[in-house]
Amino acid sequence: MKINRIVSIVSLVLVVLLGACSAVSLPLSGSDRDAVLAYSEAKVDNLMQSMNNNDLAAFSRDLDDKMKGAFTADSFAKMQSQIGGKIGKYVSRQVSTVLRTGDYVTIIYAARFENEDAVTMRVSLETAEPHRVSGLWFDSAKLRQQ
Repeated sequence: MKINRIVSIVSLVLVVLLGACSAVSLPLSGSDRDAVLAYSEAKVDNLMQSMNNNDLAAFSRDLDDKMKGAFTADSFAKMQSQIGGKIGKYVSRQVSTVLRTGDYVTIIYAARFENEDAVTMRVSLETAEPHRVSGLWFDSAKLRQQ
């Protein structure tokens, strides 16, 4: 009876530890980082150019199904208004960090917009082909202002 209870506790601890390990973000470097950037940069270029051009169809091209569902014409216009109204149009970006978390990679950029030079931009993509975009976030002092 005691052995079964010990085995159960040990099994539970292992399951918890394995679950925690799968959610760990690991920074990528060298050829692993280069491989991610080889497929992600064109997709991010398209996202940002499409935002600047107010082109929802082009913006949606590389999004996963969940993201496509979230970006209706109204929500895209709202995002355009919130971002463009506060920090202007996208100008440029530089890769800061590339992370892998399970079946996703996240590229963190230091981005410049017309009205703000210090914008953190995060883009998440699926690691599996065709590497669809599953997340896009912007953060800056001006965006946090009411």
